[in-house]
Amino acid sequence: MQHTMEQPVLINGKARTGIILMCDHATNHMPIGYDNLGLTDQQLEDHIAYDIGAEAVTRKICELMGVAAVLGPVSRLLIECNREEHRPSLVPTASDGIIIPANQDLTPAAIEARKQAYYYPFHDACEKLVADHIAEGLVPLVIGVHSYTPTMNGEDRAWHAGFLWDKDPRLAQALIGLLERETDLIIGDNLPYSGKDLYHTMQRHGADHGLPQTTLEIRQDLIDEEAKTTEWAALIADLLDECLSRSDLVQRKYHS
Repeated sequence: MQHTMEQPVLINGKARTGIILMCDHATNHMPIGYDNLGLTDQQLEDHIAYDIGAEAVTRKICELMGVAAVLGPVSRLLIECNREEHRPSLVPTASDGIIIPANQDLTPAAIEARKQAYYYPFHDACEKLVADHIAEGLVPLVIGVHSYTPTMNGEDRAWHAGFLWDKDPRLAQALIGLLERETDLIIGDNLPYSGKDLYHTMQRHGADHGLPQTTLEIRQDLIDEEAKTTEWAALIADLLDECLSRSDLVQRKYHS
């Protein structure tokens, strides 16, 4: 069966506000022709298929601040946009103990077809947005928006949110400090994941250009309803707005 092509969603593509959001696990969408990868509809509603609440938070921040964003077009189970191309987990064979039937023993050609249809278009859209900002001399803050399940591999995660980083902690540390100042939430520093391991989208579109960047991770039970996503979007928008006024984060002009 022929597979349908899905393009990444671009929000406020003309905006030049100094912030770019990237939400690579925005949707659990499975294009026609993949037969849900052999999974049930219920499994596709679970956290293994996408980052629950992340799309809504991203869209609401864009609405509040007028900033630009790119949303991934398909489920992370089809292809994982936040992985380097050579990583075995680019097309996961299992997630949180669930075997992905249609991802077993894929040929290189089948993986390449998914990359051409979904992976490259997402990263091309992110690349263009960053390049357009830089071409205008702007130095955008680049933020990945993710969420994580409260329990993974039988372990409870105490953090309400976390910020990931690799070699450049500036934006992550600024946002951690602001959240700890404004709230009583437990905030993870490179937790529940480490940006030294899972950071491809931010590395490629932020760090590789010398731009301040971090991945925001919010626990999914805190953004699993519309009212909650509205509250979190408003909180993060306020923090990002403050970051835009900080000279240690924001340079007025980009110098290559």
